[in-house]
Amino acid sequence: MNAKRINLNQFNKLLLAVFLLSLILYLGKPFLIPVAVAAFFAMLLYPFVLKLQRIGFKKSMAALSSILLVLLVLAGLSTVVYTKLANLKTDLPEIEQKIKHKTNRLQGLLSETTDISEFEQEVILEQKKPDFLKEVGKTLKNFLVQGLYLLLQIFIVLTYTFFFLVYRHRIQNFFIKVNWFHNHEESRRVFLRINQVVHDYLQGTFMVISVLAVIYTLGFWAIGLKHALLFALITALLRIVPYFGSFLGIAFPIAFSLLIQDALWQPVLILLFFMVTQLLEANFLTPYITGSRVKLNPLFTIMAILLGSLIWGVSGMVLFVPFFGILRIIFDEITQLQPYAYILGNEEEETP
Repeated sequence: MNAKRINLNQFNKLLLAVFLLSLILYLGKPFLIPVAVAAFFAMLLYPFVLKLQRIGFKKSMAALSSILLVLLVLAGLSTVVYTKLANLKTDLPEIEQKIKHKTNRLQGLLSETTDISEFEQEVILEQKKPDFLKEVGKTLKNFLVQGLYLLLQIFIVLTYTFFFLVYRHRIQNFFIKVNWFHNHEESRRVFLRINQVVHDYLQGTFMVISVLAVIYTLGFWAIGLKHALLFALITALLRIVPYFGSFLGIAFPIAFSLLIQDALWQPVLILLFFMVTQLLEANFLTPYITGSRVKLNPLFTIMAILLGSLIWGVSGMVLFVPFFGILRIIFDEITQLQPYAYILGNEEEETP
């Protein structure tokens, strides 16, 4: 009976801890998300900063140089996307004609299968047109506000990243002095292990995205899809969200192809090409480039993505996978929590 009571108390404490942690993460997300993103960026950039320091840069100048490098990459990527979007405007008249043609065919089909004539459909569309234009205006306004908010968030994240890089050793020594593990040396080893895992995961993810961008560009170009580079970048960048991002990204080139093509052969080829690419990524790119450094099994990876979406939205879908990887490392170092590390992991372990 005492053992049952102790186990029940431990279970209640675990539930309470999970609830309080989730509540803190949810209520504190405006503050915590930029801090988390900056911390991960600092882990990614630290080897580059260290190399600059070794060739004579001061710590602050090395950190600033790494931030400027990130800004240059973001500016270059944004320029390419903006240029390609501007080129997409040339196809707007053709797209408009295609949409009008497909709408007329759909109206004809509806008039044949229902009692609503094409004239009555036009009247309904005209009545809904002001509401539609109002919604479009509202969407554009929200897009502008969100764009300005995103710029502010980027500035905050880069500022945090700079100070994390400058004060990295002080932050590291703080966690070592807290001594959550057996001794200072053990705490230092765990901190360095976490830093290495996050760095390798992020570096591998960006390398996979870069390789996929090249493969998608060549594939879309070979299929004959217009604006292949633009749609390749969109599809590859959305891969930053594990599992779900790729399927969301491929919807854009398929939808565009359906709009401008009367035949279905091109959308079908894009879908088949995407399926082959997914097999290539799952079996070769991700295992060999990313190396599964977070060592989470697919079940808990998906759970981490869904939980992150629930608590932090899109940011959580990206950040919670390395978060769970960090938790797995911490659980593995604490004897009482090692069963939780085992259930999260994907290594082949001997059955006790």
